Amino acid sequence: MGKRNNPPLPAGRQVPLPGQSVPRWKMDENKTRNTILDTLCLLIAGEIISILAGKNFSWAVTVVTAIEVALFIILAFLAKRNPYPSILSALVLFIIISIITAALKPTYLGGSIIIKIFILIYLVRAISDARELQAFKKGKLQK
Repeated sequence: MGKRNNPPLPAGRQVPLPGQSVPRWKMDENKTRNTILDTLCLLIAGEIISILAGKNFSWAVTVVTAIEVALFIILAFLAKRNPYPSILSALVLFIIISIITAALKPTYLGGSIIIKIFILIYLVRAISDARELQAFKKGKLQK
């Protein structure tokens, strides 16, 4: 049997041939956005744990966390187009707001310290994938 000569598919619709793997960038296309959305969910869970673990409720910390959640939603939408700046902004925003909330109510930090450490590691580990995806997108646009 002879080889089949299939016409090329339009850009963005390339199907790998048997034995070939899907390009890594294609699998990671939504990874940065999902990382930011996962972080958002963990922030909300950490806030709930802090409220349940502490005896004193702080409106200031809750309002700051609500602002952080809104900013993370915006970054998640921007991550599809610009993954690297979005993940770096999310990391810097998380660190700054963690410092602010710790300054406002130090007892709140104890209830969710494990979640905050997990979020920090999660965001730092996502930087390399976001940088790689951003470089691919930049190279693809220049061609």
